[in-house]
Amino acid sequence: MRVMMMVFPTRTHVYSMAPVGWALAAAGHEVRFAGQRNPREVASFAETGLDAMWFGDELDIARHRQLQMDGDNAMQGGFRISESRPERYTEEYVRTVYEHWVEVFRWTTPDALLDELVRFAKGWKPDLVVWDPMIYAAPIVAHVLGVPHLRMMYAADQTARIAAQYRDLRANHPEDTSPDPFVEWMSAAVGRFGAEYDEALRHGVKTLDCHPSYLRYEGVGVDYVPARFIPQNKPMAIPRWVLETPERPRVMLTLGISNRQVLGVEETSVADLLDGLADLDVEVIATLNESQLASVKKIPDNVRAVDFVPMYELLASCSAIVHQGGGATIGNAVVNGVPQLIIPGTTWSERVSAVAQEKRGNGLVLDLEDVTPQSVRSGLERLLTEPSFRACALEVRDEMLATPTLDDLVPELERIARCR
Repeated sequence: MRVMMMVFPTRTHVYSMAPVGWALAAAGHEVRFAGQRNPREVASFAETGLDAMWFGDELDIARHRQLQMDGDNAMQGGFRISESRPERYTEEYVRTVYEHWVEVFRWTTPDALLDELVRFAKGWKPDLVVWDPMIYAAPIVAHVLGVPHLRMMYAADQTARIAAQYRDLRANHPEDTSPDPFVEWMSAAVGRFGAEYDEALRHGVKTLDCHPSYLRYEGVGVDYVPARFIPQNKPMAIPRWVLETPERPRVMLTLGISNRQVLGVEETSVADLLDGLADLDVEVIATLNESQLASVKKIPDNVRAVDFVPMYELLASCSAIVHQGGGATIGNAVVNGVPQLIIPGTTWSERVSAVAQEKRGNGLVLDLEDVTPQSVRSGLERLLTEPSFRACALEVRDEMLATPTLDDLVPELERIARCR
């Protein structure tokens, strides 16, 4: 069969989806990425070894991040989809976040792009479409062609969460007869091609989820298919020291690829953070680039600063990791059984993931406003000295390794494709 995969064109998203493409290709199926080009990430697609085709105009990621709705910004404004504190889920919050993100998805799905994609898909005739939760062009194309389509998660399912909250909000206000902005937009989008709205446009026929079960929402109307997380790093030679057994507990400190800022806290400089870890009897591997190290006058003796290192291979020798809460970083730590200190970012699901992990027992959460070198050091000391964190991390690892692989799930994907 032919499988069209559509993904938000950044490395983290591409690498998250590539494993299902590998599984399908290994089973003899034809797999192809299709979507908008991001010139900075063309190499990321090539690194997966899977075919890719570009349509429409180049996607301006910087503009995407700065898109304003009603004077606010969906990613950096006062109403963020990353919020996880129930007391802040006011009606204004739920309605504003939902409307903002519908507008973001609509903006990234221009009519000209859809026209090109539908034209291509009608000629290529895919049997299945697998899509990133950020790319709603995919379910539109699949629905127009009458092709089954699956979402594949790269982090916790924030779109399903906010959609469920918005649904409940409207249920509490039956007098509100205004149209659901998502239904209104998608009805118009598929209507241009002679199709009618179907609720499967929202979350797909099913949703592949390669993350630990404690990050999965319940009661959001999504049919999740659990799968084992498959690590994918940027192809590179592995430094010999990565595989050597460290003399002291090894700790990884990473701020992520997509948002390499100093933990989002201006008051906490990289220099202060590294100095705060300097007196611990650990080896710190800090993935920091040149600009982040510019303010560091002297790197502490127990810190090895590198621009990039293969995360999965490094974590095999680590006793803990400090990071911002991205889905791929969590997955890499989980399959290595490494306790995690998450200082959550505010882009997507970082905080809800951190809170769920702390509740599960394999890590701790330290909110951005509470970050100091002392608080980071204190959290790290707990992970290293309290045995429960390591024991729970190993339990979570074993649960993940017992989850079906994407190779195991290929027959199920083939069955879904046949049910068109």
